[in-house]
Amino acid sequence: MLSFKVHELKVGDRYYILLPKLNSKQMELISDRLTKSRFSVRSSGRLSARSPEAIIHVEPSGTCWSTADPADAVLPAVPDMLACPKQKVPAQELQGMYFETGRMGRTSHVRLSTRVESFSNWDKLRASGASGLSPDEHHVASFLIEEAAGNCQLLTDFPAEGSVPELCGSRLYFKSNIGATEALGTLGSAGRKRARNSYLPRAGILTLAVPLLSPRKLAGLFEELGEWCSFEAV
Repeated sequence: MLSFKVHELKVGDRYYILLPKLNSKQMELISDRLTKSRFSVRSSGRLSARSPEAIIHVEPSGTCWSTADPADAVLPAVPDMLACPKQKVPAQELQGMYFETGRMGRTSHVRLSTRVESFSNWDKLRASGASGLSPDEHHVASFLIEEAAGNCQLLTDFPAEGSVPELCGSRLYFKSNIGATEALGTLGSAGRKRARNSYLPRAGILTLAVPLLSPRKLAGLFEELGEWCSFEAV
């Protein structure tokens, strides 16, 4: 099972902290911590905390961001947050926190929900050569790639047969169709840099020949997410 480790990123002018998927009790703990630190806190799904120095945003998806470094204000809440019991939710709801699937013939299209690795942040991360994929997101993406056991389309920093070059900022990447073994050995995540790296496509959509996943396999996957997911399926 995955143990939680703090990952901090700076993407453009924003500072990010990758947190676990946060349940309602954990959001309350963070709100109380920020209130005691003299932030003015508002909550409407996501939490916004304002002080004269900064505005900190915390989302249940496990995303904390600010234009000023939020670490000193937020990280002291982590031990109590990790001590909270997991919240029980329907299995379909838990799956939706991580990915959605669709099918066209025998091919599945999987859209992964990511904290930071999407859209404008995706462009900035690729331009800097960094990955913002959290450990639980990396684990879920790897599980899906392994279950498919075929080729998948990723962005790579190395050429493969039939690759199409793509510039991100001043960095050269390739739209590549690579096998599962190579994808699993190169898929990047926050705080990890290899000699050869691959990344999710910009919209987080994987085109895979994934079979229908059994409830047993999905239950096993979500149990393996450990401290990075504060929910359990019922």
